[in-house]
Amino acid sequence: MRAHFHLLSGDQRRESGGGRAGWQHSSSSNNNDFTTGRPALKDLPAICGASRIQVDLARPDHSTAWLIERVMRERVGFLRGDTRVRVARRRGGSLDSAAVFRVVGPDLRWQLEGLLARDPEDGAALDAVLRRAVTDAGTEGARRVFARLPGDIATDGALRRSGFVPFATESVYMLADEDRHEHIEPSPLVRRVHPADVWGIHQLYLEVVPRQVQYAEAVTSRTWERSRPLKPGLRRASGWVVEDRGRIRGYARVSTEEEPRVVRLDLLIDPTLRGLAPDLIRTAVSEASNLHGMPCVVAVPGYSHELHQPLQDAGFIHVGDQTAWVCYTTVPARSYIVAVDLGSQVAVEPQRARVPGFGGAGMTVIEYPVGVETHGSQTMTGERDRHP
Repeated sequence: MRAHFHLLSGDQRRESGGGRAGWQHSSSSNNNDFTTGRPALKDLPAICGASRIQVDLARPDHSTAWLIERVMRERVGFLRGDTRVRVARRRGGSLDSAAVFRVVGPDLRWQLEGLLARDPEDGAALDAVLRRAVTDAGTEGARRVFARLPGDIATDGALRRSGFVPFATESVYMLADEDRHEHIEPSPLVRRVHPADVWGIHQLYLEVVPRQVQYAEAVTSRTWERSRPLKPGLRRASGWVVEDRGRIRGYARVSTEEEPRVVRLDLLIDPTLRGLAPDLIRTAVSEASNLHGMPCVVAVPGYSHELHQPLQDAGFIHVGDQTAWVCYTTVPARSYIVAVDLGSQVAVEPQRARVPGFGGAGMTVIEYPVGVETHGSQTMTGERDRHP
């Protein structure tokens, strides 16, 4: 085999146009055309006037005041808390896209809460803001960035190009009439969660949820802790379980922790015991109805299709379908290298060797310096010394 190498002069390397130099310029032009980072106060009019892309059907639409609050919290460092806002603008131009995230969970994962763009079909602007968010999330130590969006060609393409992968589909249902559930008596088969049920609930999760979804969600047993009855004005999570032969076979989580204006219902039921679903749903909805005026929503994953009919029978209506996405970030890590200097010589003090002697019925130990040759009961050191 022959290899041919072509050397370019300095003038040839500086030439613009076709060839390799032209390919490098075209591939990186999209990234170089944008400046990304945190929003400035002058970006508020553009953010408020931008088109809003639907994000997570299980959450209510956010108002303009909500956007202004998030931008102000991001600008004031000690007030931003769990809010993260990133924007992208073309060089020398106005704002083109913005993304609002919330840091949740013990692992500080980023959850997409708002996505805006001056032109929703501008994939380059969406790419720029999403990639900046993923980079910043990894810098802060987050291992995962989550997004839930209805199917759309433009946003799906931007998510894929930014490193997101879909891991589940969801059907979102909303309770049509909360008033008729206010006076329902809890089922005798359903009881509240006790602290000792955490392990059983997590085992049910591992049995019901597919392995690839478990890896994406990275749920630990801490998710099922802190179960307390719901109260108006407080962010809490309550839980109900159904037992069968000493094992937890159904679980319902009623929560206002994720969104204080919405009661979210999450269900885990063994597919072989789907007859338990109506009692569990009615009991959970009865508690959710105590928060008068708050909508109740539930996102049914694609692997729990047996829950569609019980939810419709309980008064839920189908709102729409969406896809859950996750992006795995790179987290900075410190590695340790052990360097061995083979050139340096360190004087080591000789140690005394211990060899057994023969002292009758018992064994005695005789110590000799290392390097001394022994033969029988005599020591070979230039002269013979007799030992007992």
